[in-house]
Amino acid sequence: MSDHIKTFIPAAGLATRLGGIPKFLLPISDKKTLLGFHIDNLKKIKNNELSIGANKNFYKTIQDIYDEISIKKVNSSSMVQTVTKLNLENKKLSLVIMPDTYFENYKIVEEMKEKITTSNIDVVLGIWKIKQSQIGKLGQCMLDGDIVKKIIDKDANCKEEYFWGLIMWKPSFNKFISDKDLHFGVSLNRAIENKLKIGYVASPDEYFDCGTFDEYQNLLKKLRL
Repeated sequence: MSDHIKTFIPAAGLATRLGGIPKFLLPISDKKTLLGFHIDNLKKIKNNELSIGANKNFYKTIQDIYDEISIKKVNSSSMVQTVTKLNLENKKLSLVIMPDTYFENYKIVEEMKEKITTSNIDVVLGIWKIKQSQIGKLGQCMLDGDIVKKIIDKDANCKEEYFWGLIMWKPSFNKFISDKDLHFGVSLNRAIENKLKIGYVASPDEYFDCGTFDEYQNLLKKLRL
């Protein structure tokens, strides 16, 4: 399998949860935003093409700041729909990075790439141990050895230990992705039902989904800002 990657960054949300503030432009230092953190790290990965999807409200802002990256204006109602409008890749690996998230060590992306290119799995997830404050807010993973058996999305009663925060896949997964899926958990469960192999790489570090001010404040405390 080729080690070339197309990385999708779906940044087309309307920022309604934060009162219109685009989450991916939240600062994590004097000179860097969440989106900038991801772009800087992704540019270090060999054979990696970046593609950002942005809505009409924030497209010009992102383009002005990151003019060296491919940015497409899209009208989308979900993360999955944004990715499909950026054109699924039929010859390369695909990776999705949510721009309003933060994880401490980008080594996990290289580990995911190594695992998927040297095995017969179709999809590899980056997973983290879920914190009490994150239960019911993220997609948790039912694991069986080194395989993901099921995704349980945003269930406050779920007891599974890990959630997924990154997804990388071979073109074999494309046919199970529908632009009507609200999130990739739906696509993953469809693929699992059709016998695709879903593997994972577990990170020992922390993962922050800055969709709320509480989680963003937790990140700033972690970074001591």
